[in-house]
Amino acid sequence: MRLIHTSDLQIGKGYAFFDRDTEAVLREARQQVIRRLGERAVEHGVTDILIAGDVYEHAHVSGVTLRKPIETMRQFPKIRWWLLPGNHDPHTDGGLWANLTRSGLPENVRPCLEAAPLQIPLADAVGYLLPAPLRHISSASDLSEWMDEASTPEGAVRIGMAHGSITGFDSEGDAKNYIDPRRPQTAGLTYLAMGDWHRQQKIDERIWYSGTPEPDRFKVGGKASPTRCNGGHALLVEIDGPSAPPRVTPVETGQYAWHLLERTVISDDQIEPLEAEMRALEPNLGKAVVSLRIAGTLSLKGLEEFSSRIVERFGASVAALRLERDRLIPLPTEDDLDAIDRGGFIRVAADRLRAITKDPSDPAAARVASLALNQLYLEHVQAGES
Repeated sequence: MRLIHTSDLQIGKGYAFFDRDTEAVLREARQQVIRRLGERAVEHGVTDILIAGDVYEHAHVSGVTLRKPIETMRQFPKIRWWLLPGNHDPHTDGGLWANLTRSGLPENVRPCLEAAPLQIPLADAVGYLLPAPLRHISSASDLSEWMDEASTPEGAVRIGMAHGSITGFDSEGDAKNYIDPRRPQTAGLTYLAMGDWHRQQKIDERIWYSGTPEPDRFKVGGKASPTRCNGGHALLVEIDGPSAPPRVTPVETGQYAWHLLERTVISDDQIEPLEAEMRALEPNLGKAVVSLRIAGTLSLKGLEEFSSRIVERFGASVAALRLERDRLIPLPTEDDLDAIDRGGFIRVAADRLRAITKDPSDPAAARVASLALNQLYLEHVQAGES
């Protein structure tokens, strides 16, 4: 028995921290990950894909957003898609899942809307899926508990699918929708497919979080590099029998690779090495989505070079660049001020602005003065070039 385990597709997710054009591209990547999952299934001879919750980002989405992933699944008729409601898209009365089923679904798309065993048709084995769908955003009880008493034929492979936090393993604040990590033992599960955490993580040999198949947040955790963010893979799960431990292998599904860099610069000569480091993030920079959090000090000339090398040139080479530079402080040199003016009222203004930037009593004024001084420098340099 072979299957692909994924979760947290969150179709319809927005990216407000990017411009509208970039946001549209990233939203489409989440739609297209359905096709990539289908292609991976075909490549590995898989007939079943488990989506362990949060197929959609919201409980209320447009008709096109609702139907588009289903229509992509239709194009893989030999693959069964098992869909579990999660905390982002719970199965509420008259809600998203009711609308989907009422509008008609392809035979190969199987929403798991009840806590009841579902037979997985196999050529030479008996398999049952035991889902724990969410009917609300959060549940005070362990929704996988019913699996302990679920009846299936003798010798059947029992696979659980749930969406929530394994007790004692959550590291991101208050955990919701607890799932007992002993469930494989108490319910006789060969494998428990988990969703909710966007990072891929093995809890034990029978419990895995697949992570999101397309990265969607700047949170470092990828194993490929210290800057690589979570997401971009699904899990190929191979099962030899009810009691045999499953063989689990990550398979790449992400269209874009997200990277987070947090760097501090204290001199202009660090700009070139920073650019070189960023250009080495991916062989194909067109697939890179990068967040740079930069702090430190640069001269006004250095800031101009930073804008040219990092913001303009590197920014044009990647799919998207998010820049946070509130803590990058201009530190003008005498050469910077001479480039503005060597004398006269403009130089007097520049000297006064520099004095304000060094005054620790009013950080807000110092920040405004820094921006004004940098703008003054750029305008005079550009005027000189013209």
